[in-house]
Order: sequence, then structure tokens, then C-alpha cells
Amino acid sequence: MPWGYILSNTLPKDEKKDASVQDVEVYTSKLYELNLLAQDGVREFALHDIDDKEGLERKRIAMHDGFTTLYNEVAEFTELIMGEDFDISYLRGRVEQAEGETRAQLETALLELQTISQQNLADIWMAKVMAWLHQAAAASGPFIEKEDQSKKNEASKYLAEVYTMLEKPFSAIPLKVDGTQKLRRVALGHKAYSLLSESEVGKTKELSAILGKNKTAEAEFYDEFLNELVNQESTFRQAFNPFDELIWKDMLSSFVFEQATDLYNESIPYFKKSKTLDKQKMATLKSWKNNTAGLSEIYLGMAYTDIADAQMRAGNLGDASKLYLTSSETFGRAEKLFAAEVALQSNADQARLDKEQRKAQSFYCRAESSVKSLTDLLEVNNVEEAFMVLKEIFKDLRKAEKMSKTRELTGAIKENLRIFSFVEGLLKKKPEDVSGISEQIAFAKDLRKEGLIQDINKALDTAKLHMSDNPSDALEAIREGLTSLGILLSLEADDKEIGVLRNKTLAMLNNAKYVIQFQLSSQLQHGVKFIQSRILENLHAAEASSYYKVVQQPEQASELTDLGKLALATAFASEAQEFARQSEQWAFRTQVERTTMFRRLTEEIPDFEDTETINSTVKAHDETIRRIKHTVASFEAAANELDSVVGEVIRKKNNVENQVKQLQGVVMKFKGDLLRLEGAKSDFFAEYHALKGEKSKASMFFDDAKDQLREAVGNYTVAAQVFHQVGDAQAAQNVDTRAKTADLLARSVWDNRQRISRDQEPTYKGEQELTVLYMGGTNK
Repeated sequence: MPWGYILSNTLPKDEKKDASVQDVEVYTSKLYELNLLAQDGVREFALHDIDDKEGLERKRIAMHDGFTTLYNEVAEFTELIMGEDFDISYLRGRVEQAEGETRAQLETALLELQTISQQNLADIWMAKVMAWLHQAAAASGPFIEKEDQSKKNEASKYLAEVYTMLEKPFSAIPLKVDGTQKLRRVALGHKAYSLLSESEVGKTKELSAILGKNKTAEAEFYDEFLNELVNQESTFRQAFNPFDELIWKDMLSSFVFEQATDLYNESIPYFKKSKTLDKQKMATLKSWKNNTAGLSEIYLGMAYTDIADAQMRAGNLGDASKLYLTSSETFGRAEKLFAAEVALQSNADQARLDKEQRKAQSFYCRAESSVKSLTDLLEVNNVEEAFMVLKEIFKDLRKAEKMSKTRELTGAIKENLRIFSFVEGLLKKKPEDVSGISEQIAFAKDLRKEGLIQDINKALDTAKLHMSDNPSDALEAIREGLTSLGILLSLEADDKEIGVLRNKTLAMLNNAKYVIQFQLSSQLQHGVKFIQSRILENLHAAEASSYYKVVQQPEQASELTDLGKLALATAFASEAQEFARQSEQWAFRTQVERTTMFRRLTEEIPDFEDTETINSTVKAHDETIRRIKHTVASFEAAANELDSVVGEVIRKKNNVENQVKQLQGVVMKFKGDLLRLEGAKSDFFAEYHALKGEKSKASMFFDDAKDQLREAVGNYTVAAQVFHQVGDAQAAQNVDTRAKTADLLARSVWDNRQRISRDQEPTYKGEQELTVLYMGGTNK
């Protein structure tokens, strides 16, 4: 049955049954909220007043905390939907009993399940690593001198979870490097050091060698694995610029390389004491240390640039100038570190260019921030002080001109120099009234503004041309537009026309991100990463839509809103499928546990009651029911989301009407499954109490089971009718079969209830009846 963009909320209402799933928390909804909070946290931090150190630090920690919570939830959800362990154990038992072709097929299936299990463990572990890394980065930041001890303690707790998972055999490879292998080396090294230091034969040189290797292994964990993981996550989340999430990526990368540098530094003295490294290897280690130290400064410089860009686009030129200058200083430190190694000379050259570019941006922003002071002085005819301000503007612009490395910034600087040279010429003529000069400055700025507007519109036209067929090219064009936009906003952030262009640019940016994320989602199949990608699709589409509304483009806004709803509905449906698959696995598991428990009670030890086994069987029923409830709640959430799509073209293109009707049947089918499993649980209690001779309790549970199974028949019947209406004869037949078998089961249960009332022993269900009861009449 197709599970594309789906569902409606127009199902028959039953307050009693609907209440049974109201307490279920749909993970997609929670992940949606956490992704939204994480994005908001980044923006609030990037735009906070840099002079408010305490407030800035609170925003920085809140940003990292938001991501920690998100990754915790991703790990928990992934762990919850893992259902391979029982299947693997079951298949292993089948393999031992099978022969020939059947054995080969079972072995292939077992291998596939083991591969899935390994990947799920890797995903859980990497999510836990990201949760820890954000807490570790929160403990020390560029705006504080001392570490935050509470955050450091939190980070230790999360790191303990990361280490604890290593007891399971799996690998975690974002691209090339296996992080588990790196961290296992660290753990084993610590154990070797502990054992050797406690022994009487432990020698100082041997201990130093072990400590040196431990520090190096831990440094490689940061330098190689964490670097890969952070890059993978930032690519998945499309962290492109300060309008999005780039700043957390740069701050994490700076932290990762800083830690690697510290560890390489700590390892070198130990190796010197041990004398186990030759000169060449020691030189290599020092080169690695200089590289990671330089990269830490590079990413710190990029983080400052991220914030500066955001401040510049917000019109806060004074703050932007300070941040660009700080960024330039960090690139300068990186240049010196790279220059110390011949092999890193190309890195040094690039760091020098970045250093000069950031300094040029700083001087440019400072010059622009002085323009208002100049015009104010001119308007009150204060020529003397106007000359002093103009002198400083020229000084900053000429410094910026020498250091600028980009076409856009160089063009803006040259245009400013031309304008203010003209102003200087007018002032040197010593007119009696200079107030009119400010009007000429405004006129020149308007001309500049028009030129930049044309550049941005040209970039946006190119982006629009490639949006559907090549969103990467569209994104590149938008990036060029963003550079010009930053300069334009520095001229006059409050200008209405510029504000419209800013919103138009952001609409196009998020539109491109939506298309790219859609393509990424299409490459995934299912699971938490697929759900996350669909959620990000929705967020990008919603963001684009909000900006399109502001710039009076309602059609694009409406279309993207609907496309985002389709993506989120698919995420809900994917979650439902995960729990539907799990509910079948748990139903079979529950059937096995019930059979095993009754066998032990009746055949092996009649007078012995195994409380642990009974409790385990009850829990198995509860877990099965919980997963079916989750399936129903997730499909209903998808129904609500899909039914809110308003565009007729999109509804028709995605066959929404037909799928809504079809999945009304799907929801009713699962509600039937829910009642059937609740009936199975009641029947289990009834047979158990009957076996114990507790007839009144047995009668009560047989009554409950009968009612639940008859309600299930009603839901299955409605589902079959809906499937018939949409022309899905196969689905209708399958559900109709479930209705008939549930009816037979209800009759069987009622018969047992009657037998109890006549003081007769009930007819206990055999394997075939249990299969029908737990699996719905299918041979699983």
C-alpha cells in the first residue's frame, strides 16, 4: 500500500477510543519543536549585543543546550525504534535448525538484520557524541576566561554515556574515520596505564610511552573523527551563513581543534621522556599540533566573522567593525602557526588573505558608521569638526582599500573614496553654508544603492532560473547576492526598499535550501534521519514562505507552505510506519512469550508460579499495545498536517483527496489492531486466571476480551468499506479477513465465558488460534 503524502482527520469519532492515544507523544512533533528552538537559539546568539558579555554568554550556552536536547531526542528515538535484537535472536535459532537453501536464505536475512542493527547503533552513538560535544563546547567559549563548571560536569555525564556504548560491537564512520576505534584506543590505553602503574615492574619510560600514545589517540579522535562528524552534521543541516546555523559549526570546529592541540602538546613531553619516538616522528607530531592550533584559530575567526556579518546586515556597524577586527587578529595568529611548518605554507597564505580581508571589512564598517556623524556636522555648518571626521573616514577607507580581497568590497570602498573626495573638494572651497553637502552625500549614496540593488536582483534572477534544475547553482548566486546585500544594508538598514530586497533574498535562500533538502530526503528511505530531513524541509519552506508573504508574493508563499506541510506529513507517516513495523515484531514476540509461559505453567512445573516470566509476558503485551497506539497517533498527526494543505494544484498533483480517503481506512485498520491486541491481553489474563482456578476473574477478563474483539470487528469493517471506495481491493480483502477472524475469536472467547459460567474448563487456545489473535490472521 502506498505511503506517500498522506492522511486526513475526518475519521468517525469515538471519544473513548480517541482518548486511548491522546497520551502518546509523537516524536516527529517533538523533533520539529527542538529543531525550531535550535535554529532560533543560533540567531538570538548571533544578533545579541556584543557589549553585553553576560547576556551573550547566556545566549551562547542556550544555543548549545538547544542542540544537546535535540541530539538527545534523536538518540532516544533511534534507540526506541530499534527492533532487530529479538529478530536476530529468533533467526539464529531458526538457522541452527534449518538446512540447504532455507538455511542460506535465513543466514542472508540474519546478515541484513545485523547490518541494520550496526548502523542504528552507530547513529545512536554519533547523536550522543554530538550531544556531549555541544555541552563540552558550552563549558568553554571565546567570550569567557574561565570554564563553566556546571557545563563541564554535564559534559562529563554525556561523555560517560558515549564510552558506555562502546561495549557493544559496532563502528561509527561519518566519512572515513571510525570514531569508536579511536575512542576504544583511548579507553584501552587508560586501562593499560592503570594496570602497569599499579604493578611493581612499571617503569617511568614505559608509563610515559603509554601516556604519550593515549594523548595522541585522544587528539586524533578530535582532529580526525569529530572534525568529520561536525562537517557531516553541518552539511545535513545546511549551515550556510549566519542567517542559518553556520556559527555553531564554526564554534564547534574551533573547540575540536583546540582540544586536539592541547592533547598533542600534552603528548610531546611524555614521548620525550620515553624516547620511543625518533626525530622524524616527533617533527610530524609537532606539525600536527601546529596544524590543529592554526585550524582552531581559523574557525574561531570564522565564528567572529559569522557574528560580524549578522551584525552588519542588522545595521550595527560599530559592533560589526569590532568583530571583524577580532576575527582578523585570530586569522593572524593562524597565519603564524601555519608559517612555522613548510608543509602548511598554503594554509598560511590563505590565513593571511583572510586576515587582511577581515581587517578591510573592519575599516570599511568603521568608515560607514562615521558617515552619519559627518552629515550631522555638515547640517549644523560645523566645518572644522566635519574635516576631522572626514579625515578619519579617508584613513579607514584607504587602509581598507589596500587590504580588500573581494570584488564587491573593493568596489564599495572605491565608490566611497570617490564620494568623499568630492565632499572634500567642496569643503576646501570654504563655502559659507555647507549644510547642502549632506544632501549631495545622500544623492551619491542613492546612486550607489541603485547599483547594488541591480547587482542583487541580477543574482536573484540567476538563482530563480536554476532553482528547480540546479539548486546548488541557485545557492551560489544567492551567496553573491548576500555579499552585496551586506554592503547595501551597511548604507541604510532602515530603508524600506532595501528591507524588501533583504526579505526577497532570504525568501530565495530558504527556497533553495528547501529544494536541496528535498533532494537529500529523496536519497534517504526511512528512519530518524529521513524524518529529520523532512522536518528541515518544512522549516526551510516555512521560513521562505514567511518572507514571500512580507514581499507580497502570496502564490509562492502559499505553495511553499503547502510543500512544507507535505514534507511534515511524510515525516509523521514515516514515524507511523516505524512503529507499525515494530508492533508486528512485538506482537509475534508477545505470542511466543505467552506460549512459553503457559507451557511452563502446565507442563514443566505445574505448582510453581514464575512471577518474572508472567511479568515479562504482561510487559510484552503493554509494549505491543503502546507501539500500536503510537502508530495510530502518528498517522493521525500526518492526517491533520496533510488535510491542512490548501492549494488545489498541489492537492491534485499529489493525489491528496484519494490518499486522504485511503488512509482513513489505514487509521481504522490500526485502531482495529489496537483493540485486537487489547483483547489478546484480556484473553491472556482470562486464561491465566482460569488455569489458576480463579473463575470470577477469568469471567471478567473474558467479557473484556469479547467486547474488545467485537469493537475491533467494527473498525476493520469500516476500514474495508473505505478501501473498497478508493478501489484498493487487495487492502479491503486483507482487512475484511481480519474482521472475520476477529469475529471468530470473539465468538470463541464468548464460548469460554459461557463454559466458565457452567463450571467447565475453558478451551485454551492453540498455536494457530494464537497466531490469528496476535498477528491478525497473517502467517508471520
